[in-house]
Amino acid sequence: MLSYPQLSPSPEDLPELLRPAIEKCRDEAEQLRRLPDEFIDHLRANGAFRLNAPRELGGFELPLATTAALIERLARIDGPTAWIVWNLNAGFSAAFLSEVNVERVWADGPDLILAHSSQPGQLVPSENGFRLSGEWKLVSGADSAQWLGLLGLVLDGGQPRMTEAGPDWRFCLVPRASVTVQDTWHSTVMRGTNSNMVIAQDVPVAADMTVAPDSEARIDRPLYRVPVINQITSGGAAVVLGLARAAIDEVAALSRTKTGPDGVPIAQQPRIQAAMGRASARVDAALALLLTTLGGLDAAATAGRPTTEAERGGVRGAFAHAGETARAVLTSMYELGGSTALYESSRLGRLFRDGHAAAQHAVLSAANYELAGRTVIGVPAGDPTL
Repeated sequence: MLSYPQLSPSPEDLPELLRPAIEKCRDEAEQLRRLPDEFIDHLRANGAFRLNAPRELGGFELPLATTAALIERLARIDGPTAWIVWNLNAGFSAAFLSEVNVERVWADGPDLILAHSSQPGQLVPSENGFRLSGEWKLVSGADSAQWLGLLGLVLDGGQPRMTEAGPDWRFCLVPRASVTVQDTWHSTVMRGTNSNMVIAQDVPVAADMTVAPDSEARIDRPLYRVPVINQITSGGAAVVLGLARAAIDEVAALSRTKTGPDGVPIAQQPRIQAAMGRASARVDAALALLLTTLGGLDAAATAGRPTTEAERGGVRGAFAHAGETARAVLTSMYELGGSTALYESSRLGRLFRDGHAAAQHAVLSAANYELAGRTVIGVPAGDPTL
């Protein structure tokens, strides 16, 4: 069986360990529209892509709530870096693959870069498995990835194959060389995420290189009992809350030096103080909700029981609340920053733009409140992605 040693630094130390390198390269990443290659290498060397990989592969195997807290702290330093660390951490898939396939995917070492996308492509059954085709927009970090986890909807006769839980969909692991990455990421926001389009044309995928939402993990430990969909989606909410917290910190520092017409620092104005206190409380509450609901999934997995729809619905509500809170706080901080936020050199301006862009992710949409609400009422969710 393939085995790699673990790194000695604690993963909880990663944000501060990486801070100097992040701060050094974040402007360059803005210009390149991707994280510099040497910085990606630095992330790999420090285990940033091992967060949810099994211990046998040198992974940290962190609980969901722990990973989310770590990503939130990274986002306070830089949103694109945190987003990339989130989207390239798909090492949990090793728990669902056979040992033979793990040896194939992780052949080059423990620091595998595996980008994923939750947009559906088409998966057509074939004699030896499936053929995958489609276009996946906004695959963050695609150019840096060695492998990709692309969502495919299984078709029968051109129509989605149905199961008891709904449409039959799986994440397909395919090597980077089997797909085309188009340079489409010409954005004004989150520029360092390299969120290009991936195109697959009739790519062969063996059945045992797919992971379905109800797949049972080969490695029976708590993290891998958590629903697959939650393994994939939890990082976005942490990123937007980290960006909102960074904006608060930026305005707090600005308020101590920026003066009003009377020459007194605006930090002395009750209006500013109240706005800062309100924003800080909102972000703290949203982060606490996120970590508490994710912690509930961790606790259920540790106890060896299936999660309930209400527990999973609570997570989706926390995601929507995180997006809603981040948008409101970022807007409030942008207003308090006044003309300072208008300039290219303004970190507050970049945080505002990046935070609103990140909050556009579908998993942070207010539409998720509807799904969460059904689980509160006790009405069947009727959504296979829950």
